[in-house]
Order: sequence, then C-alpha cells, then structure tokens
Amino acid sequence: MYSQIRNISIACIILVALGGFFQTAAADTEANKALVVRILEVFNQGNLAVADEIFATDFVNHNPSRPDVTDLESYKGWVVESRTAFPDFRVEIHYMVAEGDKVAARWTATGIHQGELMGIPPTGKQMTHTGMNIHRLAGGKIVEAWWSSDMLALMELLGVMPPTREDYTWGAPSEVTGDPGDPETNKAIVQRILDEVMNQQNMGVVDELFAADYLMHDPAWPMEVKGPEGFKQWTGMMLDPYFSDSHTSADIIAEGDTVAVYWSWSGTHAGEFMGIPPTGRQIVVTGISIHRFADGEFVESWASYDMMGFMQQLTAEEWSAEGVWISTVPTPLGNMIIKSTWMAQDDAKTRFTGEFEQINTYPVLINVYPDSEKIKYGGGLMVKIGLNKYEVTFLQYFTRTAGPSLEEIVGIGIVTGTFELVGPDLAQGQGAGAYYMAAQDADQDGFPDEGQEPVVCVPWGWTAKRLTIMPGCVPTPIPE
Repeated sequence: MYSQIRNISIACIILVALGGFFQTAAADTEANKALVVRILEVFNQGNLAVADEIFATDFVNHNPSRPDVTDLESYKGWVVESRTAFPDFRVEIHYMVAEGDKVAARWTATGIHQGELMGIPPTGKQMTHTGMNIHRLAGGKIVEAWWSSDMLALMELLGVMPPTREDYTWGAPSEVTGDPGDPETNKAIVQRILDEVMNQQNMGVVDELFAADYLMHDPAWPMEVKGPEGFKQWTGMMLDPYFSDSHTSADIIAEGDTVAVYWSWSGTHAGEFMGIPPTGRQIVVTGISIHRFADGEFVESWASYDMMGFMQQLTAEEWSAEGVWISTVPTPLGNMIIKSTWMAQDDAKTRFTGEFEQINTYPVLINVYPDSEKIKYGGGLMVKIGLNKYEVTFLQYFTRTAGPSLEEIVGIGIVTGTFELVGPDLAQGQGAGAYYMAAQDADQDGFPDEGQEPVVCVPWGWTAKRLTIMPGCVPTPIPE
C-alpha cells in the first residue's frame, strides 16, 4: 500500500513539474512572438530605437534578396531606405508559428513608391510585397533572422521587369478544418515529403498525405495549385526531367496544426525549363514554407522563395576565371599589387590552381614580421561554389636574406576567402589572412603544424582586373 501511495505521489509531482514546464514553454514562445511583433514598430513607424532594444548587438541577418544587410547597423540602414522609398511603408503579419527559440511569420508589405529604391527612381506605383521570415531569440533579444520574399513581384510592380501574373497577394485562405493533430506528428509528415518526394522523387507519397481539397498559396507561381495533382505539378518543376540531383535540406518548427520550414534546395539544370535550354548549372534556392494540417493531411500551404535569384542563376552570363589577373589589396601602407595566373585543372572548369607574384615588395605586417624583406607565394587553389563564385586559398611566405644564396622564411600566411567575377574582366575577393611564425612550422614542410593558432588574423579584400589585349599607343618619333 505504501509503495502504491509513493508511486502515485511521484506521478503527481512529475505531472505538476511537467505542467509547469509546458506553461513556461508556452509563455516563452508567446513572449518570443510578442518580441518579433515589435519589429512592426521599427518598419511601420521608423523607430530605430526599438531596433536597438529588441535586437542583440551581434545580430546576424540572412536575406538572399539583400545580401548586403548582414548585421544590426545595415539592418537599420535597410529600414531607412525602405521608408524613404515608401514613406507610407506598412507591414502586416498574417500568421506566426513558434517553437523553442524560433518564431516564423508570414507577412505582406505595402506602400507607394515615392523615393529612390536600389537605384530605381520614384514611380508612384503601389507596391505589394509578400514574404516570410524566421527569427531566433536568446536572452530576450533577436539574435538571428532568415528571410524569403517575392522580390520578383516588387520588380514587376515597379515596372523594372515585365509582369508575369495578375495577383501579387497571398489569396483567400482555405476554410477546410479538421483534427489539428500534434506538432511532432505534423513535423514527421513534412519530413516525409522532404525525404521521399523532394529527395527520392516518390510522387506516390503525395496521394497519401495531401487532402483532395488541398490549397497552395504561392504568389510567385502564376497557376493555381489545388489537390494532390496540383502539388505534384508544382514540386515537379524542381525535379527530373528539369533538374537532376535534386536535394532539399530543412529546419522545421511546429505549433498546433501548423509547421514552418526553412529550406534550401539544390539541383542541376538538366532539361528545358520555362523555355530556357539546359545549362548544366548547379542551382541553389532558399525559401520558407508554412503548412497547415487537418485529419493527418496537408490541407493548406503558403510558400515564399527567391524566384528572382532562381531565374538569375539560370540566365546570368558566366565568365571564365582562367587567365592573368592584376589585384590591388589595400593595406595601411598603401595598395599591394599582386599578379595571379589561374589555370583550370578539369574540363568542367570547377577547380583551378594559381601562381602569384608580388609586384611591389615593401614590407607588410611589420609588427608581426619586422625582419621580413620579401613576400613569396606557394601557389593557390580555387574551387567553384556557384555561378561566377569560387572559394580560394593561397600560401604566402615572408622571407629575409640569411646568407649569400639562402632566403630564410620568417612567417607563413594562409589567405582564405571567396573570389567572385562581377564582370567579364572584373573580380572581387574577400576573406581573411591567418599568419604564423616560422617556429610554428617545426617540421619545416612549408605549412603550420597541426593545432597551431595564428599569431594574427586580419581581413583581406581585393579587386582584380583581368589582363586583356589593350590598344597600343602611337610612338613619338625619335628625333634624328
């Protein structure tokens, strides 16, 4: 009898504790939602003081449509730019999903274009811009955000690009209801779609998991998406025969009957798509989707993704990285001038090796290598990571004269970063240089020993111009 009473008591204590836990978790998610809603004060009222209050100082922003907006200061600059272009700028949040430290929101922004926007002069036209975002919170602050919006619609409505549709809104919601299920089960259903449909192309799963009256809201998609067949047609555009090697990865959160998904899709353009012949290019697109469930089935979805970036990847001109490049690297002592020669190592031109030569040899990093006299290079490696984009690594050696015929290495630099062709003969690079002392290469193989930390790590940025055939001058006759 005592043991039964004891077990009942323990069970009651556990239930009370769990009840407190779930109440706290619910309170946290509601507090997180309330904090995200305060972003409306920033955009709708232009109150930048609120941004300083609700965002962490080391806030990180991810927005494929605005890659220049990466931190809190650039975020506030974006707010000012938006409200200058659209003085009546207004964002409305339609729905939110929260779980743990993340909050997803679906929204619409409106306004009349009365000021310059990204170089576009005022048009006086009405803007309707749909999108979604996911915010991550910690310590009562917003620390990270992921965005997805219909930038193509914005360009069309402002007259920059020809219109592709008549309706730029989310459309009327579905009235279908039913058993909402539980969040974990709903998340597992979404994961099946990602694994079995997107990554394995098993379309039969759609018939199993989608309601007959399913409705998809995708402002960027010009056709109606209804029922399992509509979803098959919509998602099939990212699969064979249009794109091979299709793969989708995702981060999923759920609340009640709703699941929010931040996803990244990649595929190789293998077949004609929207009139564009196959290019063989690797395409990468990110987006956010929100799904609603009833009776264990998908009944409604909303989707937002970088359609403009998607089309740009398919149609943008591609340039070769091969050739001789002259790079200028700003330093406190003036610009370093470096010649680099890149040579393809495979037929697909995805991998290159480089040779470098320092043109002006004045000392740099004099605080780290006060005895250095020259900079020499051990070569470089460049690997393609996207359209006109490469990852690059190259070795630097800082030397001094140690005798009549020997130069001593006093330091080793390893520069890593990205190299992007922004024109047929113009490139930009950015990254960081990790610098080591010669003593950190004990076995003298030309590389810092494993486990060594750099003495200093400094940012690297450079602009490179390709050496091309240039017009010659007309020589002045030599006087006789």
